[in-house]
Amino acid sequence: MLTISGEHDLSTAPNLRRRLNGLIDDRTATVIDLSPATFIDSSILGVILDGRRRATEAKIGFAIVHSDGSEAVYRVLDVTGLRSELPVHAHREEALTAASGNSGTPQP
Repeated sequence: MLTISGEHDLSTAPNLRRRLNGLIDDRTATVIDLSPATFIDSSILGVILDGRRRATEAKIGFAIVHSDGSEAVYRVLDVTGLRSELPVHAHREEALTAASGNSGTPQP
């Protein structure tokens, strides 16, 4: 599980990418929890999308959780269409179950 807290942008993207790559390189089913995040920009979305691509290619489960999180993060996911594109879950348990039971592809 990778929890993202506070504000994240271009300056924090490299560290986030390293942490995410570490989980994928370890072949760990990956859940990114955006609930405590207060701001994410396009560079963070790029890191998430790249992580999902890598996880899918490696056949590793991947999911996003955003539970009662920031309205700003919700809007970014909604406006970009990523809320429906990514496997975004409202509860951590759902995301963990989805990530452990899929290969990175969104469930209908």
